[in-house]
Amino acid sequence: MLIAEQESRYDEYERQASIAIMNEAAHRAKRPKASDLFKRPEEGVKEETLKKKAEKAEETVEWLSQFDFSKKGGN
Repeated sequence: MLIAEQESRYDEYERQASIAIMNEAAHRAKRPKASDLFKRPEEGVKEETLKKKAEKAEETVEWLSQFDFSKKGGN
């Protein structure tokens, strides 16, 4: 319970730090726009990204298949 409270406090500090940075960036800009300070992530996951991650996972599985993990004790 104590750890969760501490993590919550750290999350709040991170949010406040982001807000302070955005405020300063807006203050220094000649014509600030909301989109210059924050761009909302796109909805959904791009198909290209999924394909790349799937290929990477397959390569990793192939690489791991060369090892024999059935032996215990490292001998």
